[in-house]
Amino acid sequence: MMILTAGYGLDPSGCIISDVSINKIDSKYQHCIEEAVERLKSVFQEQLHSVYVYGSVARGEAVEVQSDLDLIAMFYGKQDSMKLAELKQLSGDLSEPYRYLVRDVGIAAAFYDYTMDPSNYYENAFLRELCVCVYGEDIGRHFGPYKLTSEIAISFNGDIGQSLARTLTRVETASVEELQSITQGFARKLIRTYYSMVMARSQIWTTRLLEQCEVFLQHFPDKEPIIRTLLSWIDEPPASREAVVELFKNEGEWARVNFEREASKVN
Repeated sequence: MMILTAGYGLDPSGCIISDVSINKIDSKYQHCIEEAVERLKSVFQEQLHSVYVYGSVARGEAVEVQSDLDLIAMFYGKQDSMKLAELKQLSGDLSEPYRYLVRDVGIAAAFYDYTMDPSNYYENAFLRELCVCVYGEDIGRHFGPYKLTSEIAISFNGDIGQSLARTLTRVETASVEELQSITQGFARKLIRTYYSMVMARSQIWTTRLLEQCEVFLQHFPDKEPIIRTLLSWIDEPPASREAVVELFKNEGEWARVNFEREASKVN
């Protein structure tokens, strides 16, 4: 296995090389993406500015049935609660006929004025580095390039405390099927948060989960048993609600307490 070293995923000036591309999106997802865009245009009409794909589909790493199709709908103005409910319903309506291909079709809402504001660093960097425009004007081209800084790390995964609290609340009342999905999602979130803690000091950029694990363990080798458990849970979530709560509480709290200090370290 290749050992990742400083400079991986970066250009000669130290800026992030995005690993998403329209050319990496497998053609088998094209019909689903096109239908999603057409449905969004029909429901939101002139309110819709653009549509983006992110996640494993945008990286060309999606696994049939197991991976989600993650979309962002960019709107000119903020949508009221009724319109946001329509967006959620649209996600569900699109998911059902494509279960043979994706686990779910998720559509997140974003807003043009907010995203274009340079002070909203997270939205700027996320769109530039992690998203592929599939409809409308690609506003990601207005941002960056970005060096691998603690600000990037904190912007991307500094919300671990809030995410932990939401997850534990959902776990309490989740059905067996919901528990599996929640467990897989937060396991991924923890791994990405761990990686963000060492991102700036390592000067290694990757969005691949296994590579993120490798980079984190270079700095925290004692966490290997936890990483192995999280990876196994992504593949096959446990049936024990108590086991999920215990690990997430302990590791989520460790990440929350240590995140900003560790993420701010540079070598």
